[in-house]
Amino acid sequence: MDQAVAAPAQASAVVELRQYTLHPGHRDTLIELFESRFVAQLEASGARLHGEFRDADDPQRFVWLRGFADMPQRARALEAFHGGPVWKANREAANSTMIDSDNVLLLKPVDGNGFSLAGRMTSLMMATIYLLQAPADDAFVRFFGDRIRPEMDAAGAHPVAELRTEYAANNFPRLPVREGEHAFVWFAAFESEDEYRQHLARLAESKAWKSIEAELQPRLKAPPERLRLVPIASSLARETQPYRYSLHVTGGLHDFDFVAGSWSVVNRRLKDRGVGSTQWDEFPAQSRGQVLMGGVVNVDELVFPTKGWAGVTFRTFDIAKRQWSIYWVNSRDGKMQSPVYGGFDGDVGLFYGDDEDNGRAVKVVYKWTRRGPDAARWEQAFSYDGGTTWETNWVNWFTRAGAAPDRK
Repeated sequence: MDQAVAAPAQASAVVELRQYTLHPGHRDTLIELFESRFVAQLEASGARLHGEFRDADDPQRFVWLRGFADMPQRARALEAFHGGPVWKANREAANSTMIDSDNVLLLKPVDGNGFSLAGRMTSLMMATIYLLQAPADDAFVRFFGDRIRPEMDAAGAHPVAELRTEYAANNFPRLPVREGEHAFVWFAAFESEDEYRQHLARLAESKAWKSIEAELQPRLKAPPERLRLVPIASSLARETQPYRYSLHVTGGLHDFDFVAGSWSVVNRRLKDRGVGSTQWDEFPAQSRGQVLMGGVVNVDELVFPTKGWAGVTFRTFDIAKRQWSIYWVNSRDGKMQSPVYGGFDGDVGLFYGDDEDNGRAVKVVYKWTRRGPDAARWEQAFSYDGGTTWETNWVNWFTRAGAAPDRK
């Protein structure tokens, strides 16, 4: 039976990026207070927590993001929390961990659609802060979109959110914010430290990026600030959308247009499924995709040269339902497997179905993540208990032929 699809994540029109400098050895103390005392009360007061992080490069820095529906709601929420019993009972313990808590940027989403990292947060996030000579107006946003974003996409740091200064007056002056500054902040998500290091290596080798930096430099008031952020466990759990089995996920006609062309693929497949194994097999593949009938159908062939077999994926789009059906057949047996159904929301696509694994009934999910024009990630997970828990058993990293590899 279908379970309800998770409600869309609550987004915020006003966001605070808060960086706290702490006394040595006190970061975990403050984090414990956040998790055990403050998170629930902040949300009950009307604030939306978008992430709490350890700074990977500074053991004395704690970074967190909170948001609000608008500025009046910000004032009400902060008054409710700071005037409430939870803060009063724990403020001395919290304040005793801090050297400085005034490094706060008041921001708003660039696209006006609301800010959230739900479904986009990974185990390593990068926040880049540009302090500009002038406001991040539409001309700067176009510069970022036309020049910086494509190069970041190519280097493996696909921007997942963009913010700029909210110039409204601070309507809760008990908590200072940085005023008189013009900030532009963007976030990227990485699956691992290795992926982040690869990004830096690609950027260092990019002649195009050196040219873009030269264009960016006159616009900056200070060197860019880059924060490598590791979300605390509870924050990652809140913002990472779990698989929620449903056969009613929808998408768009052009969700899979990106598959057209040739790709190099790195596979990582679990050696034994459904038994708690942690042993993985890695092997290469090549993919060639084609989009047909204006996007209604697409097909790709994956060839696994070290395995001696190949597979073909057929995808069809039901225009009335606005839903994809995906079918897989491999050359070993020529049998078409049971389909999965779904679509993309932004750059993430989820597709669910039912199948069997060695005689055991399983629920299946495919998850696609687009990473700019030249990279993508696919993963497959099975649930053996009706959708309560999921085991990822196959991951593919796709890199367009001729582009820098997405994963070594």
